Amino acid sequence: MANKPNTRVTIDIPATDHKKLKMLAAFHGKSMREIFVELIEHGLEHYPECPENHEPNEITRKVLEMVESRKGLKKATTVEELFKKLGQ
Repeated sequence: MANKPNTRVTIDIPATDHKKLKMLAAFHGKSMREIFVELIEHGLEHYPECPENHEPNEITRKVLEMVESRKGLKKATTVEELFKKLGQ
């Protein structure tokens, strides 16, 4: 696995699932975090709409460039106001 910056995630799961995760980690001599990351990486293989090497299309690239350069941004204080400005 490549060295990527970490982000903390907190999730609520049933106690029985937590126990299963803990037992699975102990059985494999790994941390619960390692097991969880492996499960996520394996699970992503089953979702073709989220490939790791996905290349955005031309429209998405242009929008990302605009956001990064802070050009053409719409400012709003509410979701309703934003949708109105976007013509939705």
